[in-house]
Amino acid sequence: MALTAKERTALRSLPKRIQVSQSFESPRHPTDGVNPPYFQRLVDGALRGSVYDVRQLNNWVGASTNVELNMTLLPIFYTHLDPNVIPDQLLPTKDVQEVVTLAKWSLRGIVRVCSGVIGALNKTRADSIITDALVRRWDVLFPWMQFIYRHFLPGTPQNSHEGCSIVVGEAVDITSIPLHQMASCSVAGHNLIQTNIAVQQFISKLWLYIGKLKDGDLHGGTEGVGAGQARGAIVRIITLCMDPLSQPSTLHTLVDAAGGYEPFVASALRYTRWFGRNLGDIPRSNIILSPTGPDYISILTTLVIALSTSVRFIRLVSIADPTCREKLILHGAPSNVVTALLQAWPTVSVMRENVPMENLAAVKSSEMLEGGFGYTALALLRTEACIPAACQVLDAGFIELVLQTGFRCSRTASGVLMLIPRFFMYHKVLSRFQKALDRTEDDATRLQFLARKNEEVQKSWASVHQAAQQILDICAKTNALPFYEQKCASVECPCDANEHPHYRCSGCLIARYCSRGCQRRDWKSRHRTSCRVLHSAAGINGSKHIRCNLPLITLVETFNYALYADRIQDAMEQARGRYPDETDRLVLETDLSAFPVTFSARPVQEYYGMFDSRFEPTILKELRGLPGKHILMTIKLKAGQETCVILSPRVALKLAFQWPGTMDEQAGNEIDAWMG
Repeated sequence: MALTAKERTALRSLPKRIQVSQSFESPRHPTDGVNPPYFQRLVDGALRGSVYDVRQLNNWVGASTNVELNMTLLPIFYTHLDPNVIPDQLLPTKDVQEVVTLAKWSLRGIVRVCSGVIGALNKTRADSIITDALVRRWDVLFPWMQFIYRHFLPGTPQNSHEGCSIVVGEAVDITSIPLHQMASCSVAGHNLIQTNIAVQQFISKLWLYIGKLKDGDLHGGTEGVGAGQARGAIVRIITLCMDPLSQPSTLHTLVDAAGGYEPFVASALRYTRWFGRNLGDIPRSNIILSPTGPDYISILTTLVIALSTSVRFIRLVSIADPTCREKLILHGAPSNVVTALLQAWPTVSVMRENVPMENLAAVKSSEMLEGGFGYTALALLRTEACIPAACQVLDAGFIELVLQTGFRCSRTASGVLMLIPRFFMYHKVLSRFQKALDRTEDDATRLQFLARKNEEVQKSWASVHQAAQQILDICAKTNALPFYEQKCASVECPCDANEHPHYRCSGCLIARYCSRGCQRRDWKSRHRTSCRVLHSAAGINGSKHIRCNLPLITLVETFNYALYADRIQDAMEQARGRYPDETDRLVLETDLSAFPVTFSARPVQEYYGMFDSRFEPTILKELRGLPGKHILMTIKLKAGQETCVILSPRVALKLAFQWPGTMDEQAGNEIDAWMG
């Protein structure tokens, strides 16, 4: 392969550099100096295509600390990477074996030279060298990296052919480390990764493959890249592709190369689980007590950064694509993230006990927690599946996570914790919060001590706990399965207890009937009017979560009316001053999507588009007789990505089913008592 003028100059200067260098060593006898004539013979043999000499030069580079001399060997390695000689198939012939083996050792040599540059030189100089060695030679390196990926990675853990054996660990080194070096140390390499579609497709396939490997499959790498480092490197690379300034099409390129949303999402979560699990498995006593043993601090730092990057990647793809955002929740991303952080934290917290690591521990662990809490907030605020997301984080131990780690990032942790009460009017969320409380009671003393480390976290937890306890007391008055799904809605139905009526009104999607006859009779007698009211109370989009929780929402709504009577009065007074011509047509709006609950009032005409189109002003005459001094009451709820405004369930259930009342005398008495 033709060399550049700069590379030819470097080769001509090589004999002189060998003569003056005193720092290189023999690969077979590291303590002995190398004989310059012997080294020159290695160089000459490598240029002629001797596999033995190229391998020996490769080993020498790995043992040498002379960065400048190592760089002069790069042209030798480039000579054996001509893309034009890449074989179409990996045939067991001598010529093919020799070409592939020379390419393998040459790629490994380039990787080793660049690894020696990083850390030995200043950032600017390292950027220049990595750019020259990798980015400007990308048209030479990339075809060989693709060849090795195709023939030595997919399939069995080890693919070998006589004379050109490349184990999986070596193939992972050769294909991933150059990308990681460009991403970490070269601005030009950074830009190449973010703009080149072919490179992005290659990264996505490599990321998917490495994520499926077992820990033992990566043995054999020559650069000391263990399972954690290899996974951490590829996660960093693919996260770089999803930089916030990247084009939206970048994610589609990655998803398509991975085979679609399902394998893409599954792989992202697989990395997060792996990092969290392996952080938790590190022997915590060895971090402090065995400074001369395995470098646990280095492993720990690598895994903490990798977990933080993995969570950031999940957050970035969630922001970039709504489909990916919902798929991640469907596959349990909120639960996976919280679980990984809980697994990692006991080990990470020990880092502070190691004095040299105290500052680094604080920075890295805070970044990791900020990322986890940031994704949790996104799942609760910006997804259609926010209610399942809330259930997942509570089941995974979100309360314990906040109380244990909140002092490290108090503002973020407290902010996310204060989002949970927005979903307390749903039985699923409330029941899971109750289970979380039961779990924390077993370790209440320790968790309360941790919460007291930060005043902001302590106040937030006290506020959320109090709100939950109040609603849990109310929840005891209702059944998780709404009464209107257990009984026929017709008051004239001869059957008193139908286990599950089969016919449902297609208008409101709430009223159920045991027969078509009961449905027709109820329509003529009262449902013709109440249907549009129920539809408006369940939301015009027909949220299943709202429909199934109207009784609980009613009780929560009524409880807030009694608890915050003074706030309601203030809201009405402000509205009368703002709308003096509409004082007799004001609607009280209770915002349950905020915590604490807020109240406001607006004229009724501003709500017409939010309800069933059949909801006419004339129906207000029938609603005036309900308890309260307002013409109408509405509720704002968080049931999806956007908040929705519904007609007061108290109004709707009272009009449609006389509930609370004849259908639930006990609940009716409780509400009357609350209302005074």
